Amino acid sequence: MKIGNLKALPWYLRLAMFVAVAAVLYGGFWYLVTRPTRAETQQFNNEIAQLLPKNAQAQIASQRLNEFRAVYKARQEEYEELKALLPEQREITMVLQGVQDRARGNGLVLKKFLPKEDVQEGNYSGKKIEVSVTSSFASLRSFFEQLAHYQRIVSISNFQIHQVDKQTSMKTVDATFDLTAYYVSAEKLNPPAAQPAVSGQVPPAAEPPKK
Repeated sequence: MKIGNLKALPWYLRLAMFVAVAAVLYGGFWYLVTRPTRAETQQFNNEIAQLLPKNAQAQIASQRLNEFRAVYKARQEEYEELKALLPEQREITMVLQGVQDRARGNGLVLKKFLPKEDVQEGNYSGKKIEVSVTSSFASLRSFFEQLAHYQRIVSISNFQIHQVDKQTSMKTVDATFDLTAYYVSAEKLNPPAAQPAVSGQVPPAAEPPKK
């Protein structure tokens, strides 16, 4: 159709023709040019939809991991504190020396500091010492108060106290008691590992159940 003939057509027909041509051009552009981009975009959207749940799970796992680390750190600190309160067997001599130093520092005269048999209580042990001292009542009380705040676990049992016959300002009472300093033995800290089977040794056959 020639341009002259096109101008001769009514305006609404010319408008319809322009709209039709524009629709064909837009359809071709949309189908031929944007099709690969739309396909790639849809692929990205599908991948994002698959990764979102995994990302949420990873965030939850990361949060739990941080919580576990915090709990582990707290338990480690508690273990170090308890370890200070309950020393190893090789440190018990230093603990007993610390008790004697506190006794002398409070003016107590140690008449007896005699080790007795160790006591076993569950997963820990105790070194029992028979103690006899002479001091003033105030000094004895101060000594016991220091033991109550001592950074080691010690206990007092079989306590007896008597007034001395010839009293002075520093010596008014005689006291006897058993002092027990608790510790963890090396066997409890490091339990023996299972013995490996000897090469070539055949384990005994299991007995059949009795009827």
